[in-house]
Amino acid sequence: MPPRGEAGRDRLSALPDDLLHRILRPLDARQAAGDLSLLSRRWRRVWASSPFVTFSQRSARSERFGNNLLLLRDPVDLRAFSLHSSDRGNGNFFFQHRWLRHALSRGLRVLELTLRSSSPFQVPDCLFACATLEEISLSSKITEVLAPKSEVSLPRLKKLHLEMVCIVPSAMEKFNSGWPALEDLNLSRCLLDLGSFKLSSETVKSLSITDCTYGEIHVCAPSTTSLKIKVSSIVHLSAMPSLVSAWVYVCDYAAGYLAPYASDLVAALCNAQRLELFRFDLILQDVMQKSAATEGLSFSNLESLYVGEWLVTDFYNALAFFTQRAPNLATLALDQWKLYQRLNGSLPSDMVGEKKPTTDGKLKLLSALPKNIEKLWVRLSKGDDVEEFRKMRSLLKEKTKPREMEVVWF
Repeated sequence: MPPRGEAGRDRLSALPDDLLHRILRPLDARQAAGDLSLLSRRWRRVWASSPFVTFSQRSARSERFGNNLLLLRDPVDLRAFSLHSSDRGNGNFFFQHRWLRHALSRGLRVLELTLRSSSPFQVPDCLFACATLEEISLSSKITEVLAPKSEVSLPRLKKLHLEMVCIVPSAMEKFNSGWPALEDLNLSRCLLDLGSFKLSSETVKSLSITDCTYGEIHVCAPSTTSLKIKVSSIVHLSAMPSLVSAWVYVCDYAAGYLAPYASDLVAALCNAQRLELFRFDLILQDVMQKSAATEGLSFSNLESLYVGEWLVTDFYNALAFFTQRAPNLATLALDQWKLYQRLNGSLPSDMVGEKKPTTDGKLKLLSALPKNIEKLWVRLSKGDDVEEFRKMRSLLKEKTKPREMEVVWF
């Protein structure tokens, strides 16, 4: 039972402003300024001093509301500004640009733009010269072009996430020198320069380049600890001595282009502790044929290896390439399921002329596995010879003697 007099007390309204602002942060500005103001007098002006503003433009009336909201706010700095725009008007984004310029002039730290319009937004140049910005997230429905007209100066920017964005060569040159503190770069479904896309940064620690269109990528980021990249064309990776984890997917149609540079790509991963590799056998076959390129190559830090979407008959030697060079490997996962799904049409595929996975009746997997493995997880297609797979399962356990083992056939 609450003490007498406590039942009718509004404890939420008694909280300090900074806590109330955090409560309001996920809400759209219309909810924070309109609906919640009906709760009590205390809530009527809480929104006006909030350093967090979120606009979700769904109709033309949103423009008038947005103008009034920014006009009536208290003169306080903005920590975060989120704009979700559908642009159901004429596509000139006049009001959205006005709101964005206002936010950038208020000491903005975090900017989130979600554009679901069929018209290009054209990010204003003042965005590229904001000295207070620490995080930028830009997601677009159609390819948005980033082409700053003047030099880029984002001295505090640490995080940049871009989706459906085109980065022209001149912009990339300006970015490389204009974000001296960048630590987290995520590019998804972006159009990178079809000639040569060059990223050079001494500070980037987390790098993700997935589902992007490009001709050639050059990456020099020695401080990278986390790497995620989908290889769809030529990729040059310089040494990454600080690498801890890497996720690499090799597209089927990229293998031919990448062959001359495959050794450098593999060498860039040699310091990782955790590797997740998909369709990696496509380039390892070329690497293993060049003894000079692999001489002295070691994965001494590697503790966990996940190998996905591999053809069993092709990958025994490629798997041994890693296990023979990874003395500290403790966890190994071999997964064929997604490849099987792609080849059977249940998942989108970029593979041409591939055959269904099969072991061809051979137990080559045993010779490729290290004896000191602690955790072993295998998911394979059993094909037509069920008895052969049962035999393999028994031999796997007998030879490797892992602390934990699971073998799944489908």
